[in-house]
Amino acid sequence: MGKNVDLVEEKLLKVVPAEFKVDVHHWLILHGRYTCVARKPRCGSCIIEDLCEFKEKTEI
Repeated sequence: MGKNVDLVEEKLLKVVPAEFKVDVHHWLILHGRYTCVARKPRCGSCIIEDLCEFKEKTEI
């Protein structure tokens, strides 16, 4: 998605609807903690799997 924090933020601000911008940071943290975990991602239960740029690195 991006090489640095500023680039990631810029891209997210372009695609996240205004009404969700207040909460999106917290939601992404929770998503990383419980669904997109490093050792064994739970791709089968991921609601944003279609947006994933790392499918080739994970097993579904």
